[in-house]
Order: sequence, then structure tokens, then C-alpha cells
Amino acid sequence: MGKYRVAYATGSRADYGIVKNFLRLLDNDKDIEFSVLVTGSHLEDKFGHTVDIIRQDGFKIDLEIPLNIENGSNANVMHCMATALDCFGNYFENNKFDLLIILGDRYEMMAVAIAAAMQRIPILHLHGGEVTYGNYDEFIRHSITKMSQYHFTSTEVYRKRVIQLGEDPQRVFYLGALGAENCYNIDEEKVIEKIKELIPQKYWVVAFHPETLTNVKMEDQVKEVLTALQKNLDGMSVIFMGTNADTKSDIIRSSWLNYVDEHENAYYYENLNVDSFLYLVKNSIALIGNSSSGIIETPSLGRYTINIGDRQRGRVHGNSVIDVICDSSIIGKAMKEVIGKNEEIINPYYVENTAENYYKKTKEILENGTSILKEFYDLI
Repeated sequence: MGKYRVAYATGSRADYGIVKNFLRLLDNDKDIEFSVLVTGSHLEDKFGHTVDIIRQDGFKIDLEIPLNIENGSNANVMHCMATALDCFGNYFENNKFDLLIILGDRYEMMAVAIAAAMQRIPILHLHGGEVTYGNYDEFIRHSITKMSQYHFTSTEVYRKRVIQLGEDPQRVFYLGALGAENCYNIDEEKVIEKIKELIPQKYWVVAFHPETLTNVKMEDQVKEVLTALQKNLDGMSVIFMGTNADTKSDIIRSSWLNYVDEHENAYYYENLNVDSFLYLVKNSIALIGNSSSGIIETPSLGRYTINIGDRQRGRVHGNSVIDVICDSSIIGKAMKEVIGKNEEIINPYYVENTAENYYKKTKEILENGTSILKEFYDLI
């Protein structure tokens, strides 16, 4: 019997950093011919050209599909999706896999999933069943679920929701979130020196992305966040993380860069490797913004999250996440509250040995023989 052909499709630093340890286990398996398919912001200079990180980690990259991302409007985003669908469709016509692994809910991953499904390639979907009512990721995620044959969910609540969507319970597995486990395995040798030089608990981290299903104006949200920071830093520093490639994310990026230019206690990182980012947050006062990392990873780092607006509304979260509307005074009040808080933090996404369990279950799926065929599972 030949090797199992397995690929992971990745479109951004976020999904790659989460799964790296899981991918390493697959790559080290002598029975698996493993490769990475790269697209999206990984290949864009303005997003840090993070495909270089994948290369540095030593993974075999079988495919690179540049999308020339322009995100000034939803029409621009749909053009990127069309490019991805066309290119991946052609690639999968001539390159078959026993299993394609996709994480989550990005628009470029929607195109990859459609291409794979049409070309009869079985899909293993990670992080299905989650809800985020403020972003188009919400319906993209559920759509990818319906194109997938196998599912690893991050909580039991999400496992039940995937089954509610008509998926066979025997193909839906609650194994926890890889990102939550990564927080306990930070490789400090890979943390860049500038991050190590920061004084612990003397800075805030901001990770903020667009809301794409609500009617809020991006400019108004950015103004409220910056006003809150200006009024409440109290001698502390602020570290801005680069935003994602969603519609109008350039407004956020330019605003952060302008603020950093005008303030000595502000810094901006377009991209950090996963160990540097986790180390940064672990030693911060708290994470401010609306990133999923504030919900899934930050609690495992022992830090609080000030979760702004509706982008993550609906997601299961623990006691360390403080939900606030995007209002400078309310954000400022939460910043003061966080400094004085000291309680045991519970992360509902953490499961011991998550990466190992992902790998073992994937190997089991391969050994049992993958199939694209499935029937709708009724709850009656």
C-alpha cells in the first residue's frame, strides 16, 4: 500500500500558527505524504509574507496561489475568492488527496473547500460549529461544514451544533482547541529578542479586526479604541498586532501605524511567529480587541481579554473574557477593571494532549478509508 496523501490548506498566519504542532506529527509519520497548500495573506508583502515562516519550519509546500488581495470592498474580496476557486479547482483536477484539512471560516478557505468538494476530495474540517455573529466568517464556517466529511470541534457545544447541521455523530469529534494547548508549549528560543526585551505587565496588546456583517463604521470603531488607549495607558505601552485581510482592514492598519508614528510608547508588529505572539500576550497586562485568540488562546496564557463589539459574539468563552461595546469610556472602565482582577482562569477550549489526539484520530480516519459520500443526519 502506498502512502496516504494528506494536505493542509492555509490562507493566513492565524490558522497556520494554530495547527503547526499537529501538522508536524502528520509530517513525521512515515505512512503519510504530507504537504501544505498556501494562499491568501501568506503571499502578500503587506501582511508580512508569512509563507516564509512555513518554509522556515521545514514543511513541504506543494502549491502557492497568490490572490493579490484588495479588501476595500466586498466585491474585491469576492474577486479573491473567484481566483482561489479557479486555481484550486484546476490544481485538484490533477492532484488527488486522501484527505484535505481546512481550519475554520476564512473566505479563501470557502473557495478551497468548494474546489475540493467538486473534485471529490474528502475534507477534514477543524473548528466547525462555532458562531461569530458579527462577521461573514459565520456563514462561511457552516458552509464548509456541509462540504466536509470529518469534523474536529473545540468544545462539546460545537460538536453538538455540527451534528445539528446534519453531520453524522460518528464523524464528529470533540478534541479541544490546538491553540489553547499551544500556550503551554511556547518555545522561547523562537521568540524574537525585541519581544523578550519588553517589561512584563507594562504593556497592552491590541488585536482588532473588521466586523463585516454589522452596520458599524470601521473608522468609528478605531477612533473609540484609540481614544480609550490615550486616556487609560497611564504610562504603559501598547503593542498593535497587524489586522487580517477582511473587508476594510486597511483602515485599521493605517490607523495603528499613524498612532505608532505619533506616540513613543506604541509599537506595531505586522506578523509574529506563534511562539513570539503567545509570549507577548502571556507577559502583557491583557489583550484588547476582537480576535478569536482572545477567546481561545489568551485564557490559557493566564491573561484577561477585553472583547470589543460583535465580531466574536456567540462564541463560548470562559471567565477571563470581558465583553464590552465599542465605546471608549466602557473600554477604559474594563482596562481599569482588568488591572485589579485576580481569579482562577478557566479555559473551556483546553483539552490535554490535543495535538496528539488530532493526529491519532486523523490516522484512524485514514486507516479506515476516507470517503466523500455521506448522508444528512436527522435529529428525529
